Amino acid sequence: MARSFTAACVLVLLLAPACRIEDHTPTGSRRDDAAVQALVAGYARTLSNRDWKAARALFWTDASYAGPMIPGPGDAHQAVSIDLAINTIARRVEGLATQRFDVRILRADVRQDGDLAAVWMTTRRRIPVAGAVAEGDWVEHLVLRRIAGEWRILSVTARSARRVTRHDDR
Repeated sequence: MARSFTAACVLVLLLAPACRIEDHTPTGSRRDDAAVQALVAGYARTLSNRDWKAARALFWTDASYAGPMIPGPGDAHQAVSIDLAINTIARRVEGLATQRFDVRILRADVRQDGDLAAVWMTTRRRIPVAGAVAEGDWVEHLVLRRIAGEWRILSVTARSARRVTRHDDR
């Protein structure tokens, strides 16, 4: 019995150098994670504050948007430039009422690998619509890219998650 134990120990010692532990840790850092989360929070905050110029500054020059500009029937749309999307949203929201256009992040799932990050998030939006308020949950997918140490949004894809409800905001 002692002989088989010794043989097993020798075998383990001979095979140990051939074994290696693989590390599949994502290549992002805590600083990158904090920058991505701050950018996502800034996205919701600038939309809520109707600060269209600050919202635009969060995106790369050639960024795109795919989804409805405001909730309604048939919310699937082709991708457009972020400039067209922000201008359309701003024009529609500003023309509706003085009430707040509120965007709150309910849940965000962030994945980052190197210079790319993806964020899947659920947001709740309150949008003034013709004397009432439409409120609904949205699912958004943001792709972010880091160039020269600077994170910006590359694309947003959005769709309403559920039917939008309308109610008086009195």
